[in-house]
Amino acid sequence: MSWTRRRYQVLTAGLVVAAWAAVYAVMVATSEPPAPPESAAKVNRELAILMAVPTLVYVAAALLVLHFWLTRAGARMSAMDPPERALAAAVATLPEHRRDWGAAMTAELAEVRGRSARWRFALSCAMAALWPRTGPWAVPALLAAVVVAATVAAGPVVDAAVPGLGVFAASFLGLAGALMVLAVARSRRARFPVPAATALVVGGVAASIVMTVVFLLREPSAAQYLPPTRAVLLAAVLAGCLWVAVTSPRSLGASRRAPYIGAGAALAYVVGQLVTRRITTDPRFAADVPEGVAVLLGLSFFLGPAALYFVPALWAGLVDRSFRSGVQAGAWAAIASLPLTYALWLYEGLRIYPITGELVFAVDPGPIGANLADAVLWCLEFAPVVGIPCAVFGAAVAANAPRAIQANRPA
Repeated sequence: MSWTRRRYQVLTAGLVVAAWAAVYAVMVATSEPPAPPESAAKVNRELAILMAVPTLVYVAAALLVLHFWLTRAGARMSAMDPPERALAAAVATLPEHRRDWGAAMTAELAEVRGRSARWRFALSCAMAALWPRTGPWAVPALLAAVVVAATVAAGPVVDAAVPGLGVFAASFLGLAGALMVLAVARSRRARFPVPAATALVVGGVAASIVMTVVFLLREPSAAQYLPPTRAVLLAAVLAGCLWVAVTSPRSLGASRRAPYIGAGAALAYVVGQLVTRRITTDPRFAADVPEGVAVLLGLSFFLGPAALYFVPALWAGLVDRSFRSGVQAGAWAAIASLPLTYALWLYEGLRIYPITGELVFAVDPGPIGANLADAVLWCLEFAPVVGIPCAVFGAAVAANAPRAIQANRPA
């Protein structure tokens, strides 16, 4: 392989730094000018220092993923020439029922001689692998037509019934429908290898949609807190969670225990949030909460997402002794917790505001509709940004734990 490990590491770190630099540039370009006596240069400098922390964390996580990939899949691909690597990457995307065909094409490529001939064979096979099935197209075509029609009609119809929700409805139907058409075109039938965990995620997505509708119907002024960009983000997150839960892509891992560990951790986290908010907002208990406990509860708001992703990844990795299983558990913790915590935030927002006149995250007072913006920010943006690298760290610790234990055993 022409690329050395160090070059891969430099490239990976550079891509991560570039991505966070782009985020920083967008934040600077879209933020409002600071109020005097603060200067824009000072604020931007402080923001750059603050952004250095997640950048370094994500660089470390990306390098860990690269390390485990090079140790396993990368070691196999290092012995391949470019045509074989291209075919292997395409074959990895195949659904289970076509993997035998992919293995046969890979074996046949080994018999092809000549660089140009190998490239032609590899590219033709890769196109056949990436292109959906060659069987009847009636069902996928009909389904695609239905999705397009529903997406076009959903916006104005839903917006008339629930003002402010049209963009979300059209985006969610379009994204979820496109993913469903792709799944139908590439697979023979739906598979639910982990039905209970899948049901939890599907229920969470349904609860998120229902709570968004209820929130906007009860508080019509909250529509201003769901602009098109935020509505598209909400739709993309919910559609992505639904797709991963229903299709269970093998690229995440093949462990049967990891999804249940991740989904169980998400459910425990949501129940803990519910109990905590009930205690801190109930007049019978709030006055009796010790100051130290109140501080811990406040810290759990920020550190909770880190533990939510780290613990199941560590647990699954230790159980299966696999980095990939740990990452899979972290992914399922994400897709289960994101819709559930969002729905709970809106539900608690409607309950807490009449009692205390405060928002769920009561740093600054504001109208009840601001809970909708806060739910998207803290549940769908902040939590995964904090949690994703923690899942990688947990999986890495678990993958290395058996070796460390064996190394420390007496001879």
